[in-house]
Amino acid sequence: MINYKSLLEQQLLELEKLLVQSNKNLAKLNNLPNYRIKVSKSNGCNQMYLVDRESGTLKYANKKSQKLVKKLVQRDYETAVNKKIVSLKNVLEKFLSKYDVDEITEVYEKLSPARKELLLPIIESSEAYIQRWIEENPEHQNEYYGEGNIATADGGYVRSKSERIIADLLDKYHVPYRYEPRLELRGRHIVYPDFMILNVRKRKTLYWEHLGLLSEYDYAKKNFNKINDYEEGGLFLGRDLIITMETENVPINTLLVEEKIKLYCL
Repeated sequence: MINYKSLLEQQLLELEKLLVQSNKNLAKLNNLPNYRIKVSKSNGCNQMYLVDRESGTLKYANKKSQKLVKKLVQRDYETAVNKKIVSLKNVLEKFLSKYDVDEITEVYEKLSPARKELLLPIIESSEAYIQRWIEENPEHQNEYYGEGNIATADGGYVRSKSERIIADLLDKYHVPYRYEPRLELRGRHIVYPDFMILNVRKRKTLYWEHLGLLSEYDYAKKNFNKINDYEEGGLFLGRDLIITMETENVPINTLLVEEKIKLYCL
């Protein structure tokens, strides 16, 4: 189950920023007279009146009063918006203080190993999900090129130094991955992605292709078609598919790899 608490916390930050801006807007309108605006129609046209909030007296707002009318309408709007932001902020703060969907899985996690063996949890634990995902997705399935011989930090092997960088950074951030699994795209087309990745928080599988020889025309053309195959198979770039690139003169950008891991995989 996806825990949306971090998204709600982000929403709370956005509300706090809005409140700061709203308070600034109100401060600029603080010295206006204590009037409200009444709008009526006459012959299909809007007519504005200034209403004294204390005495209730009504005064027609002529052309000379239009700037004041605009400011009063803006002040009333800012006041209403400010109250709404404060109200929503308070509700969200109270909700977040009591809400954490991870507490459901914690009920299971706090049980003794003996009890865990005797029951089936309503939500599969992350550890069990990761293990099942690994077992269901064997790696090193691309036999066409033989085995890779470049060792990774977690004891695996890949074919290039750039792939080792990606693998090591995935390992650094504790992102489960499989190297060159077999993937059947829609339409029975078989591909072997460089990496199959599990976003544990979302329980979503992603694919990562590193294009290492883009300065070579034939290679670039081949991989353009490959990306197209992914998308025709329902796996879209930026949603299901991650791409990194390099050429003979432009090496892989490790900072960019880390940013993509943080954006898509965590």
